[in-house]
Amino acid sequence: MNDRRRSPSPRPIVRLVAVLALSGVIVLVVAIVAAVAAAHLTSGLLFQPAGLSGPVFDAERDDVDAVVSEIVFEIRPNQTLRTISRNMVDLGLARNALVIEVYGRFREYDRRLQAGRYLVTPTMAPVEIIEKIIAGDAVFDELTITIPEGWTVVQIADHLDRVGLFTADRFLEAALMQDAYRDFALLSDLPDGKILDGYLFPDTYRIFADSTPESVVRRMLSNLHARFTAGMLAQAAERGMSAHEVLTLASIVQAEAGGAYQMADVAGVFSNRLRDRIRLESDATVNYALGTSKRQPTFADVAVQHPYNTYQNFGLPPGPIGSPGMDAIRATIAPNVHDFFFFLHPPDRRIVLSRTFAEHLQNKARYLD
Repeated sequence: MNDRRRSPSPRPIVRLVAVLALSGVIVLVVAIVAAVAAAHLTSGLLFQPAGLSGPVFDAERDDVDAVVSEIVFEIRPNQTLRTISRNMVDLGLARNALVIEVYGRFREYDRRLQAGRYLVTPTMAPVEIIEKIIAGDAVFDELTITIPEGWTVVQIADHLDRVGLFTADRFLEAALMQDAYRDFALLSDLPDGKILDGYLFPDTYRIFADSTPESVVRRMLSNLHARFTAGMLAQAAERGMSAHEVLTLASIVQAEAGGAYQMADVAGVFSNRLRDRIRLESDATVNYALGTSKRQPTFADVAVQHPYNTYQNFGLPPGPIGSPGMDAIRATIAPNVHDFFFFLHPPDRRIVLSRTFAEHLQNKARYLD
């Protein structure tokens, strides 16, 4: 009988080598991914601000950079790096969520995230924001916000919600007329529950961390009362207008004018129409009634029966359709005196005035059709 022992099979060794090789490939892939992420750094996806993009900056106005300067970015307990990076993209604070996530995992940031409310700005690079989160720098003393001229209470509420200050519903509750605001003289005739459109003065405000929606509303109301002087009230009274009527017409002027230099002419057109009992026929009031923002409402739109639709109703609507600025308020109190009853805006937004409807139709055919 042959007593030779069998030599070990080479297969286990081959498998081991294969496993080691596969592990090496995985390590290599991870290294490549990390390298790709690092390469993206030079393209500005992590080390440069994302720029003014995303819903926080969708203000439907040319100077969107003035709309928001700071954002409260909330990180909830146990929130993942993936969710945080996606939220940053949604808010316009970053351009690429995957790059942030890969880079963060490579640096092991995903294990060091700290919940809290962080004050960030659009000028911060994504890496700065992530580093602020892992450092736990979540305490902020104040937030600077800008409310553009012409915004409604709903737009203000949505904006404060997006920047992380208050929920929209909470602010909307505070922005209704109530006993807490009865000490403001300009609001004395408003009924309880009336939305404060037109009364929350558009401006830049420093909002402190301990502010409530009610305290912010009071600051905006105080600002309006400080600017709408007794002399202006007397001047309005000479024209037979109450403060509420001034703010109502000024809000329409604000929405219809193509700039401050047009406001006195636009106010003059509306004053002439009110004097002669001609419907204002303001597209802006139709948009307010329907919750739209069309440049030119349809025939169906202007036919809608609604108290704010000035195509269907004579005189002023029941209240302001937004928050007018001081230029619109001054123009309403002291409009240009002329004999024009119509106006339109060509695509370049300059104003074209007309005396008669026939002339207005000619201008419409020339500039708009």
